[in-house]
Amino acid sequence: MTDLDALDLRILDLVQENAEMPGEAIASAVGLSASAVQRRISRLKREGVIEKIVALVEPRSVGRTVTVLVEVEIENERRSALEAFKRWVVEAPEVQSCWYVTGDADYVLLVSTRDLDGYNAFIERLMTEQPVVRKYKSLIALKTIKRGLKVAMDGD
Repeated sequence: MTDLDALDLRILDLVQENAEMPGEAIASAVGLSASAVQRRISRLKREGVIEKIVALVEPRSVGRTVTVLVEVEIENERRSALEAFKRWVVEAPEVQSCWYVTGDADYVLLVSTRDLDGYNAFIERLMTEQPVVRKYKSLIALKTIKRGLKVAMDGD
């Protein structure tokens, strides 16, 4: 694990809030030079603390009107079957995120589709192409209250 100091944490907090914030603005906020901030950001990327810089797209603006959390139970936990399931999930364009979890479900998927017909088509593919899936439970989002990926820094 990388040793992060208070300046690194403050930089990470600012970059998570706005990845397009100019280096000079970050430098002013944390009390460093712009070049020192850039060196720190480069190191954080190189060390894998910053995995990637992405744009957060509002799904409805691109026609993705249905968001569903899908709890998936696996029939058996043979390593080859689980690996095939994970590869399938990674390749499925509807799946935004996937977590291996404790509890009644084995996995939870965050799925985004154009409409309920699109979601039904996704489930049909899942159940047809992944016989390792025993059952699933759909939790359809009615309204988004908060959406993001920001990780809280110590003290938050």
